[in-house]
Amino acid sequence: MVCSSPLLLTLLIPSKEANVSTQQSKPFGKRLSRRQALQLMGGITGMAALAACTAAPVAPATGGEGAAEPAQVAGTMLVVHRREYFKEMEDLFAQAVQNWAQENNVEVETSTVASEAFEDFVAKTLAEVQAGNPPDLIYHVRLVQQLYFYDALEPVSDTVEKAIGLYGEPSLGHRMQNFIDGEWWGIPYINGGGGEFARRSVFEGQGIDPLEDLVTWDDRRDACLQVTDVAAEMYGWGRTVNRSGDGAGLVQAVIHDWGGHITDENMTEITFNSPETVAAVAWLTEIYTSEQYAPMLPPGVISWTDSSNNEAYLAGNIAYTGNAASVYAKAKADQNPVFEDTVVLNVPVGPYGQPHIGAGGGGQLHVPKGAKHVELAKELSLYLLEPDVFIPISLISAGLFLPAYQKYYEMDPVVQAFEADPNLQRMGEQQLGDYPGLSWPAQPSPFFDAIAAQSILTDMMAETITQGVSPEEAVAHATDRIIQIAEEMGALG
Repeated sequence: MVCSSPLLLTLLIPSKEANVSTQQSKPFGKRLSRRQALQLMGGITGMAALAACTAAPVAPATGGEGAAEPAQVAGTMLVVHRREYFKEMEDLFAQAVQNWAQENNVEVETSTVASEAFEDFVAKTLAEVQAGNPPDLIYHVRLVQQLYFYDALEPVSDTVEKAIGLYGEPSLGHRMQNFIDGEWWGIPYINGGGGEFARRSVFEGQGIDPLEDLVTWDDRRDACLQVTDVAAEMYGWGRTVNRSGDGAGLVQAVIHDWGGHITDENMTEITFNSPETVAAVAWLTEIYTSEQYAPMLPPGVISWTDSSNNEAYLAGNIAYTGNAASVYAKAKADQNPVFEDTVVLNVPVGPYGQPHIGAGGGGQLHVPKGAKHVELAKELSLYLLEPDVFIPISLISAGLFLPAYQKYYEMDPVVQAFEADPNLQRMGEQQLGDYPGLSWPAQPSPFFDAIAAQSILTDMMAETITQGVSPEEAVAHATDRIIQIAEEMGALG
């Protein structure tokens, strides 16, 4: 699905009747023990995080990515937001919050929290809710289903309806993720842009057009090998399958593009152990274990974390990677020459035969249950969506904070930005499909959030790459773990 104009972008926004998430229709009502819940959020790591969270109150944050969350003081709002690789976005978000606070004579503290599903954000939030001391507002990504499942959110339908009245329908992914059982539980804030990035000059230097010639996963793998120049420290394949958000995203994409999936569309059975999944895992395993592809792998790629590929790309050492738009935004902000040489690739195609165009929904605002300043949190949320506040942040983000609402794509600054930067337009278009992510072909649910929290996909790849387990065995082991989670949660209909 390719859009050629901002007007067409608006037409891809779904109607409000489409793809509504339900949990009441699924057997998720059983109570889990505290230990079961923590295991589903990431095992022992989650348990340790929760124990730390319920200890003595922490001191107020002094800023910085690693700062502790401040204890809530009576009369003071607490707003927490996810850490970003492109730290300028953290600062811009926090400054917008403080601008509202000053305009409204409200004392507000801001703090950053863990950014990925397999980290401790959900465990800490639940501990704060249970202790009666949650933040007043949270900006985070994709975790509404899990927080709703654990009864940790306040409904925000009134606020979302106001936003829809002002700015039109949000992208389909927001409705999939945030509209559950007839209520909104997350306020659509951004579509988190990103995708696959390539160095135009490196590929064109080998006679490869990045937009025309890199259509399939095989095309990309083979081209990355062709453009590799070890003597010049230019490695073609800048992607990892290690435990990380980027690693999990790659494994998920390849499995789905081969036609593998965790459940059927109606979540009646686990379908992960299939010939398609095994073939996808075998394809990925070959890249990281075969002598044929070894030259295109950067040193240490097997153990990369989420920041490693950003650093390698910005240093000019890799020709291709997949990432949030933070890598593009950072290159732009630093006037790094790789910015002008970067092309956002089209969504790849695998043996399944159809590209999976994302549905957006990459960033929401939440009001935790028991928040002391619910109405102020809702007012702040609407302020953050005002065009005079949001558009400057969005434009600086270079795709990281894309608009989530239809009418934004008709506003002159957004139209002009898309026309000026084809990469930005492609990132926008790639958020306006119907692909829900890990749950495909099913709708999002806390079951899939629990699988993500357990890092099952990347652990499976670690078995085949570092332990020599066959793809068939690794897929079977992963399936056993998935079935265990399904049984714990009563996830199948």
